[in-house]
Amino acid sequence: MTNDLTALSQSLGERYLIVRELGRGGMGTVYLARDRRLDRPVALKVLPAEYAADPDLRERFLRETRMAAGFSHPNIVPVFAIEDTEDVLAFAMGFVEGESLASRVTVNGPMQQRDAVRLLQDVGYALAYAHGRGVVHRDIKPDNIMIERATGRALVMDFGIARAITPVSDKPGLTRVGEVVGTPEYMSPEQAAGDAVDGRADLYSLGLVAWFAMAGRTAVTGESTQRILVKQLTEAIPSLSSVRADLPASLAEVVDTCCNKEADDRYATAEALVEALEATQLATPDVPVAVRLLAPDLTAVAMRTLAAILMIAYGMYGMRYFGNGNVFSLGLIASAMAWVSGMAAAQEVRRLRKNGYTVSELQRLLGVVQAERDDERGRRKADPLLVARRRKRVLIAGALLLAQGAVLINMVRGATSSGEAALKSPVAIVTFFGALLGAAIATTVLISSPFRRRLGEVVFRRIWLGANGARLLALLGGRERNAAAGSADAPTRPTDSSRATAPGARGKTAAGIANSSPTLTSLAADVDLLRTRVDALETKR
Repeated sequence: MTNDLTALSQSLGERYLIVRELGRGGMGTVYLARDRRLDRPVALKVLPAEYAADPDLRERFLRETRMAAGFSHPNIVPVFAIEDTEDVLAFAMGFVEGESLASRVTVNGPMQQRDAVRLLQDVGYALAYAHGRGVVHRDIKPDNIMIERATGRALVMDFGIARAITPVSDKPGLTRVGEVVGTPEYMSPEQAAGDAVDGRADLYSLGLVAWFAMAGRTAVTGESTQRILVKQLTEAIPSLSSVRADLPASLAEVVDTCCNKEADDRYATAEALVEALEATQLATPDVPVAVRLLAPDLTAVAMRTLAAILMIAYGMYGMRYFGNGNVFSLGLIASAMAWVSGMAAAQEVRRLRKNGYTVSELQRLLGVVQAERDDERGRRKADPLLVARRRKRVLIAGALLLAQGAVLINMVRGATSSGEAALKSPVAIVTFFGALLGAAIATTVLISSPFRRRLGEVVFRRIWLGANGARLLALLGGRERNAAAGSADAPTRPTDSSRATAPGARGKTAAGIANSSPTLTSLAADVDLLRTRVDALETKR
């Protein structure tokens, strides 16, 4: 591998700083690199030397990669550049901070319903976009789907074997008859037979990917490639409900429809698949960043207010019976901190209310955030590696707590029996506070379990997600000039801004806008003119 990195650095070192290898596959090796010109990380995919040396494969790769480079979609990994040198054939694509779907399922086990529905939607949007531009992916599989760590968004990559869909009269199919391209475990029957394919082949592959994601294993297996292909041609895919009885029947039906052997029995288009998913009403709404940032602010307000109340109450008790008001003073400071946090949260709530969010909708979205955390804890509980690691930490922390507790007890007993100060010598002082620190650390490890809700989450749910929370949010939001903002019947905005609209839906929306008013009609015309100019500039380039 070192020799490969050295050779690659010699060939492309002027443009890219090669950092490390990310993975290897049948179509090449992927490296993490930094684009020296644009100073950004990229994933550099390098074709095997034997592929690069084949003139036909080289030309096919260049043609199809240029086609993929024209894609611009939030659920497709972008292609930035093609590197075609005498000894290296590669392309640079966006580096996704996350992991492949294959890695996610291998490490965490089967996906929860919410994550699986979003996965299907994201990939469905990407395929609708590509199919609308005459491109079939032909190799949809878990390794070609990346899950972004920060957002959970799914991105499809590696359109390197895609081909343009052309009318049957011009060319008899996407590939020559008899040519098999793809991964056997996720290959459609028509691909396995070497027949002409269209976008429905990708939907079959996506159905098998969803089956894998929710079952935790591959639906079609075999001892050899030939046996797997025979199964793809002859054996029906088991219903998803047979391995995940806990899933809604409507979701299993969507996946089963994608996995039908006959292309005509599947969804006609990727847009139809997305519409079927939406009809199940299983999709969890995406939570805007502003609402996600509001959740920890509200938690801080609740926790600081609770701490201030307890400190003031205890301080008043101390002043009355012991004449000590130190804790009361600290309670006043905590009250001031809670007030500052409350003002900051109130400002954010008012801004969201002005943007049209109702109190009930804010509570619903905040509840989604909490549900996501519950799902994450469920995934952790299902991971045997994390469970084993937690048990090991509990045993170590328990032993440490017992040991440090024994040290502290012995020191106190020794001081009590001798009548001398326990912390008389420097060694005793270090030993005492070291044992105290060790006991505190051990207690923290025992209390803070990754499988249980934290105290802040419990307080958040009790205060902000109930009827009292609705009153507090209304109080923080204040009176708004916009009546819609304060009305329970106010129209809500789409919160799924990161999603792309399917081509068919986009056309209907544009038509509706154009017919609504003369001003919007003019704007729509300007948009069309601008798009024409951009296309002309791209052609000249």
